Amino acid sequence: MLGRLKSAVLSAVGTSELGLQYPTDSDADSVTDLINSNLPITVETKPYSRPSFLGLTSEETQVSADHRVRPIIVPRDLSRLPWCAGYAECINAGKSTWNEDQATAMRGDLKLMDSNLSVPYVMFSMFDGHAGYQVALTSRLHLHRIILERLMAVPGEMLLVDDNDKALARGRDLIIGAIELAYRQMDQMVEQQAHKGGGGCTALTVLFFNGRLYAAGAGDSRTTLVLGESERALTRDHTPDSESNRVRALGHLKGTELLKGQFTPLEFRKRPLQRDLGSLVLYREPYMTGWAYKNLTPPDLRLPLLSGQGKRSRVMGTIGVTRGFGDHGLKAANTGVSIKPFLSSQPEVQALDLEECNLTERDCIILATDGLWDVVSDKVAANILRKTLAPDNPSLEYRLTMGAQELVQAARGRLIGRVWRLKSENQEDGDEEILSMASVDDISVMVVPLYPYLCEHRQWIKTQQQERRHSISSLKSLSVNDTT
Repeated sequence: MLGRLKSAVLSAVGTSELGLQYPTDSDADSVTDLINSNLPITVETKPYSRPSFLGLTSEETQVSADHRVRPIIVPRDLSRLPWCAGYAECINAGKSTWNEDQATAMRGDLKLMDSNLSVPYVMFSMFDGHAGYQVALTSRLHLHRIILERLMAVPGEMLLVDDNDKALARGRDLIIGAIELAYRQMDQMVEQQAHKGGGGCTALTVLFFNGRLYAAGAGDSRTTLVLGESERALTRDHTPDSESNRVRALGHLKGTELLKGQFTPLEFRKRPLQRDLGSLVLYREPYMTGWAYKNLTPPDLRLPLLSGQGKRSRVMGTIGVTRGFGDHGLKAANTGVSIKPFLSSQPEVQALDLEECNLTERDCIILATDGLWDVVSDKVAANILRKTLAPDNPSLEYRLTMGAQELVQAARGRLIGRVWRLKSENQEDGDEEILSMASVDDISVMVVPLYPYLCEHRQWIKTQQQERRHSISSLKSLSVNDTT
């Protein structure tokens, strides 16, 4: 059985042939039960598992973790994801024992506070774990619930208010605030777990609510909008390089407390050496965009708070992402200085009014971990997706999954000798030209269509209008009867 299963999985095409047995519970069911119970949630260490919508048995999970072959895994039952959204993943090339990425999706109706009205929502999330899978797994199981609780705590009439000058806050701002608070609460929940060595994770959340898309991101995973012939990132990568001003400013303001005399928040044009003491060197302080000269002193020889550039940049020479969950116990090597104060759980959130986008059924968003984005640009990813979605056959729900597969394949490349390399578009079969390195990280990709939600939202608005007209009509009828 396992041999036949492995053969099918490795083809990266027909998980519909696997005959998977789905568990009786799901992430969505668990979250709904937790919300209705009103009980406090304790974070417990859970055994490793893959996203519930994949429906993998423990045996199949073992097969999916083959680092030599790196099989591309897709859901067997496409209807397990809202609108048959596409999903595909593959494990790293030996970086960690398990695929430390996690993903989840759920849909339901949000009961508004002090109101009989319920508003439909759909939510997708993706997490990229590091130094262990536990924080990513815990976030997958709990973040949705926390976001929903925060939304339900907002007065219902305020949550739907928008573009009203008399309102104290617009609905979209309250929704963004709820997501931001939920991210902070999630980080607090995993603190004890992370202190025990549970590592951390980046986070992406996409919420469809009241006709808008809310894209939240903390870390270097990314959500990209593919709209017609254009594409743009809806979230920003948070790395030591991209957030150097924030991190250095904190080190400058609280250097004595946080840097412990081991690091300097100053940036030098080139790493100063002992022999440079007393000489003029180029440097800049936090918030500076230009450069200045200073006489080099012994404190300037301390380790740099930030080092490297781009994806190789690090905080205290240790971690390459500056936002996300966990990492509460992370220390800089050989110094014992805590890195967590320089890391933030706050997401950046962007709201998009879908009524203003002139959507078609082929417009999508791509949620993916950096296993994709490290080697595939937004433009290249969008072109791959457009090419996959363009035909009329097979049906769109299958092409969404095919699109996710193609994106994972593009980043994973193929094994040439002992190295995973990207395939050149101009390369012929058998051509052994030197190719760029492919991603050796875990790769997870979700392709979510936008048009189905807009159709559902319009229908919901229409139903609400019809119910209001019916209520008004009934009231008028009762009034006439009372008069007569």
